[in-house]
Amino acid sequence: MTTLLKQFPQYLHVGTTSEPAGLARALGVYRPDVLVLDQELAEAVGEDCGTEHHPRVLLISSRQHVGLDAACGHDCACGLVPDSAPVPHIRAALKIIGSCHSSKLGEGYCNSCPLRGSLRPPPLPLSSREQEVFLRIGLGESNQQIAAHFGRSVKTIETHRENIKRKLGLDNGAALVEAAMAWRRGEVLIRSAQRPALPGPAALS
Repeated sequence: MTTLLKQFPQYLHVGTTSEPAGLARALGVYRPDVLVLDQELAEAVGEDCGTEHHPRVLLISSRQHVGLDAACGHDCACGLVPDSAPVPHIRAALKIIGSCHSSKLGEGYCNSCPLRGSLRPPPLPLSSREQEVFLRIGLGESNQQIAAHFGRSVKTIETHRENIKRKLGLDNGAALVEAAMAWRRGEVLIRSAQRPALPGPAALS
């Protein structure tokens, strides 16, 4: 990453850290405009990273999307690039975030920024209600709890579960629970879910 940053004249690399305390200290001392942040470090820092200074954040992650309960998610990061992404894609993401002139996330260019789509989970082949049930399963809720939440019968929720398993190619209830919990974490254990396309070099031309 340090080598890639040297290819951009708009970047002045002020430091590197792998510790939460070091990150908090660096934010206070250097007040960087752009923060390239490992997602695991972002989660370790959590709310302690919330200072008055709001750098533009590019997450580098081993996961396929930011997750639904991430400490640094849509309200914190501009985009996410998997650590397995080809170098041209990482370079493109760095160029996009380095060229941004928004003073903070959510202003100006953000709504049309191609990086924002990289934070969204890939689409699932489920109806809106099936997706809602899938997310509740990912919270560890039982059929009875889900039925009470939606004001439906347990039989209806059981039918939704069967449809979800069939559509996602999952063999049993245990696989369904594992996939739903992984989905909430940002991991994809489902063959039919494809990650959104990353911004490539063409996005910068």
